[in-house]
Amino acid sequence: MGFDFNPIGVLDEVSNTKNKGGGVAALPWSNDQLTKVFRSYDSNNDGQLSWGELRAAFKYLGSHCSYFRTGQAFNYADENMDCFIDLSNVELSELVT
Repeated sequence: MGFDFNPIGVLDEVSNTKNKGGGVAALPWSNDQLTKVFRSYDSNNDGQLSWGELRAAFKYLGSHCSYFRTGQAFNYADENMDCFIDLSNVELSELVT
């Protein structure tokens, strides 16, 4: 496909929490956490993520280049090329594994 997309690697850098010294320490997102985040952005409850819904999820996760990340995600995970990420099949799994 021309893209080497690893959503966990991309999102590891944006999952942050305060450490004991008050600084920010990166923590990886679990697959379950990512799945819940992506499912929560299905705003019209149609069982799939549109471009805008997926971009909003990436923004929530802290992506500084959400437009670019969304394009990568669709190129990687939208197997049937219908411009939606299906939340009930392998397409969602492709985003989080």
